[in-house]
Amino acid sequence: MSPSRAVLITGVNSRSGLSSGTGRATALRLHRAGWPVYATGRSTEGLQDLADEGITTLRVDVTDEESMAAAVKRVTEEHGAVGVLVNNAAYSLNGTIGETPIDAVRAQFETNFFGLSRMTQLVLPGMREQRSGRIVMMSSIFGLFATPGRGYYQATKHALEAISDSLRLEVAPAGIKVVVIEPSPILGSFVPTTVDDLALDADSDLYADFWEQFVEWHGAYREVEHPKGRGRTSVRAGDVAAVVEKAITAARPRIRYRIGTPVRLLRPQRAIFGDRAWEAFVSRFFPTP
Repeated sequence: MSPSRAVLITGVNSRSGLSSGTGRATALRLHRAGWPVYATGRSTEGLQDLADEGITTLRVDVTDEESMAAAVKRVTEEHGAVGVLVNNAAYSLNGTIGETPIDAVRAQFETNFFGLSRMTQLVLPGMREQRSGRIVMMSSIFGLFATPGRGYYQATKHALEAISDSLRLEVAPAGIKVVVIEPSPILGSFVPTTVDDLALDADSDLYADFWEQFVEWHGAYREVEHPKGRGRTSVRAGDVAAVVEKAITAARPRIRYRIGTPVRLLRPQRAIFGDRAWEAFVSRFFPTP
């Protein structure tokens, strides 16, 4: 019996802050290429257009064990196992390290880290049984360094990078391959237009000026059709989807797929600069209190 080709994608819903653009683009691209796709989100209401295309949609909240287990069971019953897991569900928590309520920090890790970890655990038995499988971890350029104002979000991506490296070696003997996707900033993903859009969960106004700068700085990534300045170095959701397809079809996939010029230049730049010069660059290029 051939190994399952069923693709389970988390975090496809259209919801402010969620990485819905890449999940949706990936679901559509893989479906149109003939893969059996299961697009999941916290609600299926926002997935009706995908269902109309013939994509199976399921409600999955990666902070809800029951919904995750039910999705894996459904795919397993219909295809024998989850063949490909795309861990895409995530959102970006905005806030400074000292002022963000710790409950908000825990919620960020529950979705971005513990949720994908548990989903990975749930699909592994089926993959091991069929001696085949692909696990795609959606990281970010911000899984490689950090900036003011999004440190907790960036910490979840750093953690994702670490467990991906451990997992890759642990499951290789079972024929399972683990790949990490590291996109540069993505045009049209959640971009604030006002400070209120940031949904800051803190009472302190210590950083009021900083947050105004933060919103203004991100405006470069708002214009999708004709990006200017920094926006021209960004990538699009469709670019990420194309790389995901490459990662799950390659006989010998790369360990990491770096998408766009900024993320490709980051490692050599940081190595050449050294820590002090790199921090000086970050403080000048990104909004800093």
